[in-house]
Amino acid sequence: MVKRDARPPSWRGERLSVCVLHSRAGVAQQILIENEEGFVLVDAGDGVLRDLLPRERDIDEVRAVLFTHGHFDHMGGLYSLLGFLRMIGRREALAVVAPEGCREVASVVEAFGANYPETLPYRIVRRGVGGGEVFHYAGMQIEAYPVIHCGSTKESGILDRIPAVGYRIEYRGEAVAVSGDTGDCPSLRELVRGADLAVLDATYPDRSAMAPEYLERVHLSADLAAEIGKTARRYILVHRGRKKS
Repeated sequence: MVKRDARPPSWRGERLSVCVLHSRAGVAQQILIENEEGFVLVDAGDGVLRDLLPRERDIDEVRAVLFTHGHFDHMGGLYSLLGFLRMIGRREALAVVAPEGCREVASVVEAFGANYPETLPYRIVRRGVGGGEVFHYAGMQIEAYPVIHCGSTKESGILDRIPAVGYRIEYRGEAVAVSGDTGDCPSLRELVRGADLAVLDATYPDRSAMAPEYLERVHLSADLAAEIGKTARRYILVHRGRKKS
């Protein structure tokens, strides 16, 4: 397990490498997954360019951006990412993948294309995916797993369920599972089981302090995420909430 104070959490296997560029609940999350053929981003929250550019990767090598869901802390940096790629003159098409019905990602892609219809040098290929769908980018086999995630606000409590997926990314015998934001559900446990690395939502500090419906419908706690993570070979806990003063 990677310790909480690692800066930033990362993992390197034989064929795949993972770097959690940033992850804080309610602020931003972006995860880089790479092999020798290129890389994909899982989520692109606020500050994704500032987090990615210092890694000394050629940003033009990003093959796809995979969104787990449409909440602002996971997709708030999409517009700036698309704008940067326009500025540097990207030519290769960029895949933007999100759960089927994810209105937030769809609206940003549509607005960007409408703003630059004559000066966009690359094609944006938007793809909606459902549970069980398998696709490929940078030589990686990627499968979407449906997960249960409801929004919540201080004023309204638990809101309605939204389209949300986790991703299992496999390349030449190695597998990385990324939960996205999720409550505890059978498909999450299936996603994680047997992976070489699991990257897991751990928003709440301890399950004993949370009502069961929050753990089932909104987010995992750190201890519950660790329990699930132990069914993989290794795990990283991300999407931590704010520390109470």
